[in-house]
Amino acid sequence: MNFKTLFITLALPLAIFAQGDNVAEEPKPEIITESEFSGDSARDANDAGNSEELAEADSAEAAEDTTEMTQEEADAELAADMAAADSTSADSVIQSLNLDMTTAYMPSESRRIAGPYGIRTYRMHRGVDLGLCHGEDRTIRAAFAGVVTKVRNQGRRKGYGKYVIIDHGNGLTTLYAHLAKWTVNVGDTLQAGDTLGIGGNTGRSFGAHLHFEMRYHGIYIDPATVFNFTEGTYDNVVAVIDPAILQAKEDEYQKELAKHRYYKVRRGDCLGKIARRYGISITKLKKLNGLKGNMIRPGQVLRCS
Repeated sequence: MNFKTLFITLALPLAIFAQGDNVAEEPKPEIITESEFSGDSARDANDAGNSEELAEADSAEAAEDTTEMTQEEADAELAADMAAADSTSADSVIQSLNLDMTTAYMPSESRRIAGPYGIRTYRMHRGVDLGLCHGEDRTIRAAFAGVVTKVRNQGRRKGYGKYVIIDHGNGLTTLYAHLAKWTVNVGDTLQAGDTLGIGGNTGRSFGAHLHFEMRYHGIYIDPATVFNFTEGTYDNVVAVIDPAILQAKEDEYQKELAKHRYYKVRRGDCLGKIARRYGISITKLKKLNGLKGNMIRPGQVLRCS
């Protein structure tokens, strides 16, 4: 057998095999993401009964989602939106507010607090995160009667994603963030319990959840002092919102934050450079952050005191 005959003999079966591959392609596997909050597999389309619509929206957002937004920028933008939502006069005397909780409504069916209100690493987490599991009802509802003042999308994978802000007309405002979609428009009047959107995983999020915030005349409230999320109810028929108590609590948080210094690692940084900057040893820097080795990565936040 000469070389030409041998080449044809070997090449013919390979050509037939390649043609067969083109005829019958195996279906591509469904993309599944792991939920940080549920511990179960959760579809990134948020399984809200609108998967095709949500997928189309995600594709459109991905095309526009080209600018970078830091968490600090997202926080500032959201705080400005919340401040603008308060319809009460800036000259009005801020008094205690008595909330009739019998007319309130739980914003989500979830009973799992995935992230409480308070200090998170180097910054304040201003709301309560309620984890949303695969297969559960992800309908998000207005906690109190009010008017929608803002619907915004900070980005598919940036900031707080899609969120809705409601002004309740008495100095109280509420925020519902990381939505898969909203179903309301600015100016809509809602009653407590009315649907405003579907919970999801938009923005800087590691699993489907609702980020829920409350503010009274610009002062943040821990929603867990008003709602009993784990029981799906409230602790008191009347929730007293005292601005003096709220401000005192805020001062405590700021005092605690001031005790510690934090540094966000930049490209080219090393432990020695950061330790010298804050006047501490590399050994202490590693101990403060539970580091066993010397490897750090850009974007990592290190406690420095």
